[in-house]
Amino acid sequence: MNGHVISQTDRAQVAICPDPHADPVSMKSAVRLAGELNLPLLEKPNDDEVDILLVVTPYRLELRVVGNTELRGGRAIAVDLTRLDIASGPGRSLKQPLFKAVGIGRKRGPPPTIMDATAGFGEDAWLLASMGCQVLAVERHCVIAAMLHDTVRRAGVAQPETMARFQLLHNNSLLLLKSTSSHNVTADGHLPAECAGFLPPEVIYLDPMFPPGRKRVERKPLRVLRWLVGQDEDASQLLKLALNVARRRVVVKRPIKAMPLGGWKPTAIHKGKALRYDVYSTQTR
Repeated sequence: MNGHVISQTDRAQVAICPDPHADPVSMKSAVRLAGELNLPLLEKPNDDEVDILLVVTPYRLELRVVGNTELRGGRAIAVDLTRLDIASGPGRSLKQPLFKAVGIGRKRGPPPTIMDATAGFGEDAWLLASMGCQVLAVERHCVIAAMLHDTVRRAGVAQPETMARFQLLHNNSLLLLKSTSSHNVTADGHLPAECAGFLPPEVIYLDPMFPPGRKRVERKPLRVLRWLVGQDEDASQLLKLALNVARRRVVVKRPIKAMPLGGWKPTAIHKGKALRYDVYSTQTR
């Protein structure tokens, strides 16, 4: 993982531990992960001196809230991308607002190349890859990136075709877009060396943290994610930079009644029941 991005969070104290603690394989993986993420290692998953445990089990990574908060206890937070519907008719319907927003359609040519600059737990990025898009998923928070890397590895076993179109990068999208702006593209159309040779994507997808909702309505995974990453206060700046890099459009996921990000007027809007996707065309720049 990239060591030049967020290695710890000052919002929630996080430690790594194996479970079961006597399992040598889990312990070895936990030691390695703690070193990679520069996080403390605990031998047993019952220490109340931290807020959240990133737990290495024989099957997956989990987040367990152990601090004295209303989020403590209950089911552990884990990500399983194989549970997403990428096979049924409704699951692959081109009428879905997300697919329409990024430009997937029968009469629109091949699926676009996409950079998901705020990947989070990766559900939207995995859905887009399942629809034939080449996707670069970028996540800057080390704990979330580790969770995403783990679930992508596991999902790739069951869905290798989707995995072949999916790439994960632990990096800060804000810094990455600054270094990959159109002014920095080399004469041969490629990006600088620090950008791993990626071409500027046709679409940049942004799903910044939503404004806080009612606690009774928000699911626990979202509340824990917010506790870890904060409010994405640089989201408007990220949109501005994305507009300088995307070759076709930038898509921003928003609550259905929220103001447009940064007050920027979208070119088009695709609405669902509770969400909408604001589209900003970059082809008219």
